[in-house]
Amino acid sequence: MLNRRCQCVLVLTTGFLFWSLSGLSQADEAQIRAQSKALAHYIMASVDDLQGDNQQAMNEYEKSLKYNSQEALPHLRLGSYYARLGRLNEAIRQFKFVLKVNPNSSEAHYMLALIYSTQKNFPLAANEYEAVLKMAAQDNPDNSDVHAYLAQLYYALRKFPQAQEQLSQVLRFQPKNVSALYLEGNIYLELGEKEKAKEDFRRVLSVEFNHDGALNCLAYLYADEGINLYEALKMVKRAIDLDPTNGAYYDTLGWVLFKQGFNQEALMAFEKAQKFITDPVIFEHMGDVYNASHEPALARQFWQKSLAMDPKQIKLSQKLEELNKTSARNQGAQYHTAK
Repeated sequence: MLNRRCQCVLVLTTGFLFWSLSGLSQADEAQIRAQSKALAHYIMASVDDLQGDNQQAMNEYEKSLKYNSQEALPHLRLGSYYARLGRLNEAIRQFKFVLKVNPNSSEAHYMLALIYSTQKNFPLAANEYEAVLKMAAQDNPDNSDVHAYLAQLYYALRKFPQAQEQLSQVLRFQPKNVSALYLEGNIYLELGEKEKAKEDFRRVLSVEFNHDGALNCLAYLYADEGINLYEALKMVKRAIDLDPTNGAYYDTLGWVLFKQGFNQEALMAFEKAQKFITDPVIFEHMGDVYNASHEPALARQFWQKSLAMDPKQIKLSQKLEELNKTSARNQGAQYHTAK
């Protein structure tokens, strides 16, 4: 049963309808009737929204669109309900219609961005966030959240210059934004700019002493270069205390221990890492330890495992090729000695 407010809406709508139909053609009359019914159902849906009756609101929005499918707002509201229910393809259709009618609907762009991100369709999500950003920038130049989201998407797409451009916007207004500094550090790592990466990770730790990601990355960089190994060990142990189920941190621990000359302890750390993640880097590191321990067969085994997971590792392919050449030379020398 309709409540009093809805009854009043229908009475007013109907009264206006009868008053306005006089002197119109049948086609115009039918159109006005349909628009009036669409408006009535939209208003009832809005009331249901306010009362928290989600299912009834959705029903009313659907009825409104049956009478007038060209209005953007019912599509927008209906799309939001579909998204919440996990009916993502239906939600996408609703939001796309909104943008067809109103290309500047930032709400529709934003909802599509969220859905595409959920579906891991990062290129489409990035396009939608870009649209939101352009519109938002007109009203407020400090759009740190949107810039940050867009930077993360560009990072996932390996569009590092674009990601850096977005992060520069965030850091211009928030120079101590930990998330932005940490992401920028990781981009520098990808680009091979290790000194800049270390600088960013240090800045993160100056703001957030117990940032486990920055602790791990800085420790790994130190170990990779064979410097500050005692400090690196303390940092990675702190990272593990903060997140004891992160396999990447145990890999870093193993790498630090290996650089300190503790080969057996390093292997134990790598084995612990494998309990949480499967990563070609761990197998490469284990191969490095076995190679340094003069166990070429085991080194070859783990390097081959790593290459099977990621065949594009050029440096590792070169290490394996060199190991095979060395083994062949050794076997040849042994043969001639035996003769």
